[in-house]
Amino acid sequence: MGDVCKAARGIMVEQGKMPPSAHEFALQDMMFSNSDKVTLARHQPGTNASAYLFFPGCQLSGSSPEHVMKTYAYLSDRLQGGVGLMLRCCGAPAEWAGREETVSQLVDEFRAQWSQMGSPQLILACSSCYAFFKAHLPEAELMSLWEVIDREGLPSAVAKPQLPLVAIHDPCTSRHETRIQESVRRIVGKLGYETEELPLSRDKTECCGFGGLMFFANRELAEKVIRRRIAETPADLLAYCAVCRDHFSSRGKPTWHLLDLIFGDAVSRNLIGRPIDYSLRREKRVRLKNLCLREVWCEDRVESEAYHIHLSVSEKVRGLMEQRMILDEDLQQVIQWAERTGNKLVNQETGHSLAHYRPGAVTYWVEYSGEEGGFTIHNAYSHRMELLEELKP
Repeated sequence: MGDVCKAARGIMVEQGKMPPSAHEFALQDMMFSNSDKVTLARHQPGTNASAYLFFPGCQLSGSSPEHVMKTYAYLSDRLQGGVGLMLRCCGAPAEWAGREETVSQLVDEFRAQWSQMGSPQLILACSSCYAFFKAHLPEAELMSLWEVIDREGLPSAVAKPQLPLVAIHDPCTSRHETRIQESVRRIVGKLGYETEELPLSRDKTECCGFGGLMFFANRELAEKVIRRRIAETPADLLAYCAVCRDHFSSRGKPTWHLLDLIFGDAVSRNLIGRPIDYSLRREKRVRLKNLCLREVWCEDRVESEAYHIHLSVSEKVRGLMEQRMILDEDLQQVIQWAERTGNKLVNQETGHSLAHYRPGAVTYWVEYSGEEGGFTIHNAYSHRMELLEELKP
């Protein structure tokens, strides 16, 4: 059914029948991950060639950049011949959205960078990246990060198990990758954890609600999928996909990424119940590039991370923004446009301004008020449609 749905989606895009707003947020996030603010492709310091290329993927970079840094240090120490690092998105969201032209463009861009680095063996931390490159880059030699750690051994300093039992959740994009599934289970065993197999696992595993961009196109269905999955066991879940971990944790289910266990963060990393902060994920990707340039390659060049409009956002409003897939920069564009043009409504009782702006396929609305040095956000929402207005004198 997955193949049928993907083929149908591609036909709808080709015929102009697919509303662009259905997947616009995910595609914009993908393009941001492939912008100069985020992308990086370097050989290991002190080398001019790479036998291996570590590709963590955009989701792990946005969720746990500290794990990307620790993993790269581990790989550089264990593997011979030079380990390069590349930060960007593989292009899977474009494939899931049926945008074949965009997929071809992104694959060509990646192939050019990869070839320039000597076509090294790819070490992939993300199962979606693994599936994408397996389908679109057949000439590349692929290896999962979990296969490498299984073969090379655990880091020298590994914390003792602090959880009684974990139930392993296999990402849906690893459904047919038996070697990866076995490597994960061997690693968990070496760490000393007891494991539980979910009723639907391995080749019958279920999606976390993100695959195929379900979370963006049909939020109600995605929520049902997430809730059904986390209800399968009372035990803590163990995922080896950043998106799976974040989706389950944000719904209150104790869920750990395998790297949390490997690097001893299973208890200190308390993400349970926190919403998935898309704006923060983007900032983290930018910071990761800057941190790599500064700490690994000893370069002082740092991309600007500061937003040009300061926003004060309460936790309640921040939660609404995450549900509605609204970024800080979306609000900043609305406020900048409203303050420049004066096209806004002002509540005479509260002093709050209400304005809307449509930078792409989505119209964003913001209720805000001015404060010293910036603006306070009181509410924000969006219409994923075009509003046609007739301005009268």
